[in-house]
Parts: sequence; C-alpha cells; structure tokens
Amino acid sequence: MRPLALAAAVLLAAPALAADTVQIQVTGRGFEPQQVKAKKGQPTTLVFTRTSDRTCITAVDIPAENVKQLELPLGKPVSVTITPKQKGIEKFHCSAMGMGGGKIVVED
Repeated sequence: MRPLALAAAVLLAAPALAADTVQIQVTGRGFEPQQVKAKKGQPTTLVFTRTSDRTCITAVDIPAENVKQLELPLGKPVSVTITPKQKGIEKFHCSAMGMGGGKIVVED
C-alpha cells in the first residue's frame, strides 16, 4: 500500500470523539433541567424539545458558544453540539428576552 493510501486508511479508521448528549425540555416552567453538565474540550450535544406553547422560549441563545436564535418548534427535538473551551458556567436563555436562566456547568 502506498504511504498516502495508508495514511488515509488510518484516518478513516480512527474513532471520532463521541459527543455526550443531554436532553432539555422547554416547558411552561422554563428549561428542565435548568442546569446541565459538560466537560471542557468534549463535544456535547444539547437536545432541546419544546413541549408547551405556554412559554416565551421559542428560540434559544448560548452566547459563549455563539449560538443565536436556535428555533425550537413545538414538539420537535432540536440538537446543537457545543465544545466548551473553558471551565465555568455558560448560560443559555430565550432569544427574545433573555429569560429562562439555563446553565451549562463546564468541568475539567
């Protein structure tokens, strides 16, 4: 096998870094759970599902991850994968008025 072909085969065979998945419901009470955990440098998929039309949270922002106005249609899961770069708290909230007060606790 040629060196270039061998290198390509190794890259294709290398396992991808799997993302953790966190389910977040958007209800009449806001985000449930309101606080989730993620690891610094590890891809994490947040799956938002809006289960109520009695909420102002129809879109979400995660400013630290540059996620803006992620639309949340009623009854349909919406996924976004983030990779936190710093330990600490990253906030998420509704796009319209900054309501909801969700937190991503980023650990080492």
